[in-house]
Amino acid sequence: MPIRQLTKQFPFWLVTLSVVFGLTLPILIQEGMFQDAVLYSAVSHNLAIGFGNFWFPQYSTLNLEGIPSFHEQPPLVFGIQALFYKLLGDSMYVERFYTLLMIVLHILLIRYLWKNIFPDNERYMAVGWLPVLFWILIPVGYWSFRNNMIENTVSVFTLCSVIVSYKNVQSDGKNILLWLASGFFIFLATFSKGVPGFFPITFPFIYWLVSRKISFRECALYTMILTAVPLIMYGVFLLFPQSRESLSIYFYERLVRRVNSMPTADYRLEIVWRLFTELIPVMLFVILSYLLSGIKMLRSIFPKQKADFLLFLLVGLSGALPLTLTMVQKGWYMVPSFPFLGIAFAVLVVPVISSTIQRIDMNQWKYKLFLTVSVLLFVSMTIFTISQKGKISREQDVISDVYQIGSVVPRFSTLTVPAKMYDQYDFVLQGFLVRYFNISISPYKQYEYFLKEKTMDTTIPQNYQKLDLKLSKHELYKTVGLPSQ
Repeated sequence: MPIRQLTKQFPFWLVTLSVVFGLTLPILIQEGMFQDAVLYSAVSHNLAIGFGNFWFPQYSTLNLEGIPSFHEQPPLVFGIQALFYKLLGDSMYVERFYTLLMIVLHILLIRYLWKNIFPDNERYMAVGWLPVLFWILIPVGYWSFRNNMIENTVSVFTLCSVIVSYKNVQSDGKNILLWLASGFFIFLATFSKGVPGFFPITFPFIYWLVSRKISFRECALYTMILTAVPLIMYGVFLLFPQSRESLSIYFYERLVRRVNSMPTADYRLEIVWRLFTELIPVMLFVILSYLLSGIKMLRSIFPKQKADFLLFLLVGLSGALPLTLTMVQKGWYMVPSFPFLGIAFAVLVVPVISSTIQRIDMNQWKYKLFLTVSVLLFVSMTIFTISQKGKISREQDVISDVYQIGSVVPRFSTLTVPAKMYDQYDFVLQGFLVRYFNISISPYKQYEYFLKEKTMDTTIPQNYQKLDLKLSKHELYKTVGLPSQ
């Protein structure tokens, strides 16, 4: 690619990276995370320090649903993050660094896939910042990357799978090793999140449907390979008692039970509406681009871009729309589909953007001003991010109390709490206690320490004496007798 093309794109890359990191890092660097993200960090950290093992991770004294180990998700991401804790220590910035790494990997992978879409068009290839920008503009997407959500890792694996599959079909599609590699990435995605990670198996069918560059027989063969690889891997795991028991607990106690009895959506198509609303910023960008370029240009562009647009649009939708099959629907479940949707809309608008950039004269003052503004924007974003270090983005009272409680209560202790204060799926208080001090809570037994919210009207068990701590939201008591362990 000519150096001049790269130089001309430089300020656009700076603006895009400023948006990517500006939407994520100022929150990511602060204390506080969404409760599920805290839960995943706690389980991974426990695994790193030897509390639990890969097949039977541990969250707290009670774990969830009366199961003696943690099986809300398959164990791969916890195992990966545990390695980071072992290498980098216990700091809260370990999970932040891991999430930052996932962001960087997405930028690199999206850029790499984009280059492979336009191998013979240097002008389009140079606009690699555009799909990255569209990817990060999806609100629940950048929200996920503000937190240590499992979907961040799943998305890396599904991206890798589609990249390998796409490169294979762009040649002749007959490299079986590449199909096996793509299937292995699908296995990694499912071993991180379960069934939702399977959606890249749709790639051969979608590619056949929109391009007809492979036969239906080849499409069926490639789909069988992509499906067989993860199934064979799980078949091997089922041969061993530990892995078999672990996966059985996940499948029957968590997956089947959750789908059947714990709905989160009011109606089945709720996720479709959510997807539409999430894509509004990207669609507005596309519409505005075409309005500025004129309808005549739109008519000449769309036929040329149709196949690639439909390919990645349908791949993205295959990662989101199957959520309608259950009533367990959360916006962030769609995160692995967003890179492909971002690429699809970027394909649709790249002729307009590329043509506009080609008309830029790098010697004009307007370009130099834009370059200066882009540099200042990136520097400002960096300074602002650094200024947020040490702040608390959410749950400030809880986190402040957790640090004080942890300074008094020994590690790996269990606190007694009132029954109405305990919700096994509320990971805020216990999540931070476990993540930072390995302290659990339980309403079922009297332990050495008793914790309650200040505003909660409850009877304090006998033999507990209130400790003189300046807690914001809670009160901590200690038994004056021997602890009942």
